[in-house]
Order: sequence, then structure tokens, then C-alpha cells
Amino acid sequence: MRCLSLFFMFVTVQSLAQSTRYDSLWSDPTIEARIQQGIETHRKGDFTLTLIDKQGKPIRKATVEIRQTGHLFQFGANIFMLKGFPTAQENEKYESFFKSMFNLATIPFYWKTLEPEQGKPRYTADSKPIYRRPPTDVALDFCRQNAITPRGHTLVWDEAMFGIPDWMPTDTSKMQPIIERHIQELGQRYGEAIKTWDVTNELLISRYKVPMPSDYASKAFRAAQVYFPKSTRLFINENTPSSWQAYRREFTPYYLLIENLKLKGARIDGIGMQFHLFEQPMFDNTVKGLTHTPAELFRAMDLLGSFGVPLHVSEITFPTLPYNETGLQQQAKMARNFYRIWFSHPAIEAIIYWNTVDGTAVAGEDKWNGGLLNRDFSPKPAFTMLNDLINKEWKTSFKTSVTDSKPISFRGFYGDYTVKVTVGKKTIEQTFKLAKDQPTTVQLEL
Repeated sequence: MRCLSLFFMFVTVQSLAQSTRYDSLWSDPTIEARIQQGIETHRKGDFTLTLIDKQGKPIRKATVEIRQTGHLFQFGANIFMLKGFPTAQENEKYESFFKSMFNLATIPFYWKTLEPEQGKPRYTADSKPIYRRPPTDVALDFCRQNAITPRGHTLVWDEAMFGIPDWMPTDTSKMQPIIERHIQELGQRYGEAIKTWDVTNELLISRYKVPMPSDYASKAFRAAQVYFPKSTRLFINENTPSSWQAYRREFTPYYLLIENLKLKGARIDGIGMQFHLFEQPMFDNTVKGLTHTPAELFRAMDLLGSFGVPLHVSEITFPTLPYNETGLQQQAKMARNFYRIWFSHPAIEAIIYWNTVDGTAVAGEDKWNGGLLNRDFSPKPAFTMLNDLINKEWKTSFKTSVTDSKPISFRGFYGDYTVKVTVGKKTIEQTFKLAKDQPTTVQLEL
């Protein structure tokens, strides 16, 4: 019994030491100062709001309420479960949750389930249902109706389970023209509706047994440059270790891959960096503060940010391990820490969670319980934490008064705003947008 007590004491002390190391890394004053300064500098601006009447004269006296309603920054998730739950009530809960949190949606274009039968792609609403694969037009309609930016994922992927149709020939000389026609078709049908695409996915994961045409990645980029509108942004997307852990300065494999593709004529307009903690050792070492430290994250973002194109944290999974109160609180802590550091970096344009509801991941990944919601749609602490950041802490709202025709000066997060002005007994409501690339003075006629 005494040996058993000593063992549990050792485990407890070890766990506390690991937690202390993790917390000390994230509370380091230098790291916290860079995060706070980054958010303040890159996500906010100084603005002056002037209110005038129909004759162009300044409003002399008014009560003003300013409320931010949307972000310029993109917070997103995959939308694979749209219309995919067994009941209408569940689908409504999913859609309501999605709209409340996200202004970007990753739409699946995995070729195997997009076109399971050659020549019969599943674009339209009447397509045969496939789990976690809503028809493209259905997903786009949802995005349009809710002012959500769609993101296409992915044009080409050498993953036999998801990316290559069963009917695809294994003769690589016959594959290349089929791939090019596929890209052409997607460009013609969705090039105007979807302006950001992952062209390739996980090139640095070795799948040497899967037959693919030689140099298919650069050919895919060059084909997309031909068949998609010039305004389309073409991204490369890569796995978690390659994005964050394989740092070798300018000899980092992901860095070299991008350089190589660019030398072959690929126009890479953005870089995707996955963050799935799908492997137990990777998760454990992250919790212990041994990997994915703040310094390592900044180093990776600085390196890939040097290409001068936007970075997307493109696929995120924070596991709930173990699935108890300790694991739930750990997931919430990780969500806050990582979202804050990503949001602070000037090169990051979007942060995209992956499977948002427990029990809805691809087979084999549900064991991580990486959702923000439980399967019954009840919120996990991680959801509450991110909701507080996205919808409260990182939104600007306040009340003020106009006296003697003075303009209203304030510092706020970039995004969409509603202003409600009360003059006497009359209240008028208008909207305006604050962005980096616009004048800092906004004039509203009431």
C-alpha cells in the first residue's frame, strides 16, 4: 500500500511539474508582451467618427452606441457536417452555432466523394448524401445567406482514402489530363464564388505507394492559374509537424518546398499550416511544454511569413485528454493560448478549427474528442473560452455622447460596426466598416 501511495504521489508531482512548465512558458513576460503588442498593433486601429445631418452640418448633441458586429480577421471551421445530422433540430443547432462563431467556412472538395462516379460530381442539392460531405451548392448557399467566406479544400491530394476516386486509372500518364480537366471544371463552376483554394495538401507526408503524375503539385498550381480567375488566391497546405516542428531556418523542408514550387512557376498566394494534435506523444509533449512552445510558434510564423503572403492556421484540433474535468480545462487553456498567439502575428489572416462537434470526426479521429461542443451540442469549456475571445474580448463596443459637435475618436478592432445615434427622441441606426486599408476618419450622414 505504501508503494502504491508513493507511486501516485510521484505521478501527481510529475503532472504538477509539467503543468507548471507549460504555464510558465505562456506567462513569460516577454512572450506575453509580444502577444499583447501584436494584437494591439495588427488587429486594431485609431478611428474618428463624425456625425452630420442632411445639410452636412455636424450633429451638435447626441447619445451614441457603437457595437462591433463582425471581424475583418477570419475565424473559421470546416463545414463538413452541414445538413449532416440525423434530425432537423440538430442541424439547426449546428448552423446556429456556426453562425455565432465563424465568418469563414472550409468546404470539402475531396475528389473521392465529390465525384464518386466519373462524370457525375456531387455539386447540387439533390446529390446522393454522403456523411461529412455536403453538396457544394448547399454549403455555398449557407455561406451566402450568412455572410460567411467560403474556402475550397482541396484541388489535388495524393491520399487514396479521400483524394483519389476509385475510378482513377493507375497509369500516371492517363491521370494528368484527368486532373487538369478536374481543376478546369472547378475553376469554371466555382472560380467566382470561392476566392481562396488549397491547391495541394500534405505534400510532405510520404505516400510513395500512391501513383501520381510526376511533378503533379507544380502542374496543379499552373493549371489553377490558367482556369481560375486572376483574383483567386491559391494556397499550399501542409501537415502539423512540417508546419511547426521541422525548423531548419531557410533549410526548413516546408520553406524549401515553397521555394521549389515557385521556381517551377507556381503562384503561391498563401500558406496553410495545420495544427492537429492527433498523436499521443505530440499532445503529451505539447502539454508538458516540450514542443509547440510560444518561441517555436513565433519562429515558424516568422519564417513562413517572410514569403510575404497570408498564413492560415488551416486545420486545428485540440484534444480533450483525458475526457474528464482536467482534460476539458486543458483543452480550454490550449485554445486560449494558441488562438491569442496566432491572432497576434501580422502574417496570420485566418484561424480555422476543424471538427467542432465531438463524435463527428473522420473514422479514427473521434477518440481525441477534439470538438468545441459535446455531441449533444452542449458547450465545452473550450467553446466558452473561444467565444469569449472572438465575440467579447476581441470586439469593440461602447456608449458615448457627442457634445458641441465634437467627433468621436476611438481605437477599435477591424471589422463591421453598427452605430445607434439618438438625437432627442429620434434614434437612427447605421453601419460602417473599419479596416487597415481605409481612411481613419469615417463620416456618417444621419
